[in-house]
Amino acid sequence: MAESMRKQENPEDLAALEGFEEFFEGDTESAVEVTADATMSGEVMQQQVEKLLERMTELLSFSVDQRVESARMATQLIDNQRQLIATQQILIRLMERSIDLTRHISSIEEKLPVLFELPRTVESIRQRLVQMEGVEVE
Repeated sequence: MAESMRKQENPEDLAALEGFEEFFEGDTESAVEVTADATMSGEVMQQQVEKLLERMTELLSFSVDQRVESARMATQLIDNQRQLIATQQILIRLMERSIDLTRHISSIEEKLPVLFELPRTVESIRQRLVQMEGVEVE
């Protein structure tokens, strides 16, 4: 029954299929060309991928270097801030001492006129003593 359903090949049908074989033969040649093109484009793509990987490696390396440099600069900044704070504390202590010295000098300056008048006062007392006692003290 399967044979009865099979279509009998007519010579007319075979004549119609003659150009059909050529169509597939050209297609196999183009398939070879496509395969060659695919191989060449695959090599080009492989080269591009390698270049991209190399560039990505460079960028990652640069990024890591930048992060290391940023960390170093942050550490340096922290050290500089600590030194600045220590310097400010020293300046505050110096200013406090300067204020204390200024107060002390001011109190001395207030007493200076009395000290400058001391020789006159002593001379005046000596003269009074001479007048009262009649004794001269040397």
